[in-house]
Amino acid sequence: MKMDYSFDDYKIQIVDSGNYPGKFVASIEELYNVIAIIDDKTQAIEILKPLFDEEVQRLKDNGEVIRTPGSGKAKFTFMANDKIERLRPLVDDFWTKILETSYSTTFVSNDSYFHSWEHYLDGGKEELIKKVKQVYSVDISSIYDKPIYEILTTIKNRTSIIGRLKKILWKD
Repeated sequence: MKMDYSFDDYKIQIVDSGNYPGKFVASIEELYNVIAIIDDKTQAIEILKPLFDEEVQRLKDNGEVIRTPGSGKAKFTFMANDKIERLRPLVDDFWTKILETSYSTTFVSNDSYFHSWEHYLDGGKEELIKKVKQVYSVDISSIYDKPIYEILTTIKNRTSIIGRLKKILWKD
């Protein structure tokens, strides 16, 4: 069974572009990142070949499967988010109180960073850090550039300790 396929092994599909009159969409169905809008059908090979090479290299670098010619449309896959999901309901609370939106309307992977959500706040990074300190009494400025799940784990651990201390101190 052949394991390495070349550009020439795949069929190029060319269709009229519905959005751009007089232009075409050229693609290789099995590799969803190998797609381009072209002016002339004769450009397809010239434009798609470098995209093909980049996509095959990306897939190899990430240890992902390179779909075989004729196997049909590539399926989209999502990054793992199990570490984030284990932090629920804190994640839901955080998205509501800090970002003022619902967590259920977004996807956060184990490799997501807060810089992707800074636009939810007018003050960006600084406002996010400030709100976390106000709401959770945790300063995340020194760990801000870490993945979200690590920051939320820190918040969860510190708020848990603070809660236990308050119970001890106010018990008497």
